[in-house]
Amino acid sequence: MAAVSAGLPAQSGPPLTEFELSVGERKILQFKRKPQITAVAELVWNALDANATEVHVELHRSSMKAITDVVVTDNGHGMTPERARSAFQAYGTTWKTTRTHTEGGERILHGRNGEGRLFAFALGDRLAWESTAKVGDDLGGVRIRGNADHATIWQVEEREPVREKPGTTVRISVPQGKPLSSLERDDASANLTAKLAFYLRAYPHVVVTFDGKRLDPSDIIVGEPVDLDLDLPQEYVGEDPPPVVTFVEWNKRMGDRKMLICNAEGIALGEHGSDWSDGIISFTPYLRANLFNGLSVDDLHGLTMSHSGLLGAAVKAVQKHLAVRGAQISAEVVRQLKTEGIYPYDDQPASGALAIERQTFDVVVTAARHALPNKRAARNLSVNLIRTALESNPGDLHTILDKVLALSDDDRRHLKNLLDSTDLTHVIGAATTVTNRLNFIQALRKLLADEHLRKNLREVDQLHPMIAKNLWLFGEDWHMTRSELGLTNVLQAHLDDHLGEDVVLEHELEAVTQPDGRSGRVDILLFRSRKDDNSTERLVIELKRPTVKVGPKELGQIKGYAHAIIDDPQYSGVGSKWRFFLVTYEYSDKIRRDIRQKDRPAGLADVQDNYEVWVKNWGEILDAAEKKLRFFQDQLNYEATDDRVTQHLRESYSHFIPDALTQPRTQTEETDPAGTSQDEQ
Repeated sequence: MAAVSAGLPAQSGPPLTEFELSVGERKILQFKRKPQITAVAELVWNALDANATEVHVELHRSSMKAITDVVVTDNGHGMTPERARSAFQAYGTTWKTTRTHTEGGERILHGRNGEGRLFAFALGDRLAWESTAKVGDDLGGVRIRGNADHATIWQVEEREPVREKPGTTVRISVPQGKPLSSLERDDASANLTAKLAFYLRAYPHVVVTFDGKRLDPSDIIVGEPVDLDLDLPQEYVGEDPPPVVTFVEWNKRMGDRKMLICNAEGIALGEHGSDWSDGIISFTPYLRANLFNGLSVDDLHGLTMSHSGLLGAAVKAVQKHLAVRGAQISAEVVRQLKTEGIYPYDDQPASGALAIERQTFDVVVTAARHALPNKRAARNLSVNLIRTALESNPGDLHTILDKVLALSDDDRRHLKNLLDSTDLTHVIGAATTVTNRLNFIQALRKLLADEHLRKNLREVDQLHPMIAKNLWLFGEDWHMTRSELGLTNVLQAHLDDHLGEDVVLEHELEAVTQPDGRSGRVDILLFRSRKDDNSTERLVIELKRPTVKVGPKELGQIKGYAHAIIDDPQYSGVGSKWRFFLVTYEYSDKIRRDIRQKDRPAGLADVQDNYEVWVKNWGEILDAAEKKLRFFQDQLNYEATDDRVTQHLRESYSHFIPDALTQPRTQTEETDPAGTSQDEQ
């Protein structure tokens, strides 16, 4: 792309040349949106391409700790005025275009597009290069300046050298208020190291520091990088060397997790795709191929179209390796907990739902493995708290992980995403809810079946609070509803006239006491409402004392009460649907015909378009609820043991579960009840 060059006579001082690029500001300012760590990496690459053996990235801060300048200093060969004018006079021009190695053939070149310097706009608005280089037998100096306010204008000024040896200093002035959060994160140096890893491993004598810390890949790499074979489309089969994905695992969480597009030597040229999300493994995949040499920023943007087959093969290879590696890590964690004697599950789960709970525990404890305490007592407590949360209320798990385990923000976020994106915790939550409700039903049966317990059961502080917390007995939709305070006055107004002075609204229960100070024995009226954009439904429940046998009198009272409420001017004609329940331990045969009518459900004593009146004894209510719960429980256990669900786990979450669960069971394993996995032997 052409440029207009004009030599401007300086008023005083050394010659100054100003260039106006014809490419246009919009093209240049696109670099302001580039990732900040990538911008720093490009400045480091420019220094390394100049044969620098030392590159220092400094973050200058104000008294308020805000970054004011980013300064990159190197000891490379520097720029002569002539080379500076050649490099900066046009967009995309660089001396590297026709070369593969640095001057003297010492090292591999990174850049060939003349774009790296423009990445600096992602860090600040005012850019300045101060460079010293050999000019013949002497040293010459040059200063290059650019400004985002006039992005097409660049100034190259010859001046006396500012240092005694060749090298370059780049200073980027950060505007006040511009956040450089990516550079201030704890993982900033690790993210930069990941981009330079192969280069730094190939040239160990090169020193790069970031904010005072030397970048050393060996500090953060786990094991050795692994080359993943690709199932290459036919058009790539002839490439020499063939494209490959190198999978590098890190020992700390990386915030920048995109696939890096590299030449065959692993020199990162750009990024592709979205961040990889994995709650267990921190890694970077490097797609290495010589055909990526010389890619421009525009080429990288179009990579999905030009090399979709290769990119798809790379993604599949990474997913496959994640499954294997994740299963290995999970199995190692489980084995360690078993060795320590603190793994909280038996080898053979008692039910399908428990197997799902155990698999989810393995996912969570594997993802949180680095945050588990080292001391045995604290470690055992943490493991048991995780198990308890899964067993009782998986929704509490995030709170426990926050309060008990010292997870980093990134680890917490990745674990939350992992749990939210799988249905395992939902299965556990449903199974736990069913179990708790069945236990409640059995406990209430015991209370009501025992004559002594039944006579001594106090409604105000015993029966009422239990029922109020378990309104799913009257329909699942009522479980999360609240009392409608505005309904209180209307219910109270008709209470004495129809139900009598022995019935008390639940809001007034605290005032009901016996002479000895204990809670009184009364009938209780519970009421709830639920609303949406189209309708309002209200539930009114009269809980009769277990000692009261309901007959025609009580049935007539609840009907009269329902009619009075429906006809009250405040609710007449407003389109609400009412359900009135008269709940008792026992009812008389004298009302059996009223509540056992042809073509009506059992217990429905009166029904109109806007209301229903029901009479139910506790045996009927508990039987109906238990049948539903048993059905749900059977379905949950079926779903948890059904081969289709197991296959779904293998396909979707195989890298979160132990090795034994990632492979289909053999016929021998299916028929041998004593069979155990390798992990359990």
